[in-house]
Amino acid sequence: MENAKERHIGKNIRAIRQIRGMKQEIFARKMGIAQQNVSKMENKKSPSEEQIEAAAKILQTSTEAIKNFDENGIFQNNLFNEQVNNFNPVEKVVELYERLLKEAKDEITTLKAELEDFKNKKRSAKTKAGITKQLQSVVGGK
Repeated sequence: MENAKERHIGKNIRAIRQIRGMKQEIFARKMGIAQQNVSKMENKKSPSEEQIEAAAKILQTSTEAIKNFDENGIFQNNLFNEQVNNFNPVEKVVELYERLLKEAKDEITTLKAELEDFKNKKRSAKTKAGITKQLQSVVGGK
């Protein structure tokens, strides 16, 4: 691992600017300097502390982040984040909710059918009892 003194700070500024999706012209305008000067700064191994501070402010990062920036670390982190981002917890919660909701609806449908069946059997038993009673009264009344 190279130490901070061996790092090319200008390249770090360029890399962070590019990651932020900022063109050199925009960066130069925000820095208040000509685009050619941004190019010179990005090609310097060690820009001035003032330039690093100004770049950090524009790039919304710290001077330490610029000085310690490691493209390999970013690349590895992006691969990790890509793998992690393939897992969406909200989608998983929605899937679970939909599955539980379907199970509950199925259970309600089954219970309604059983209740209706029970009511029909009870009516049927009452009807049979009523008919039997009527028959007995008719037969008994003869």
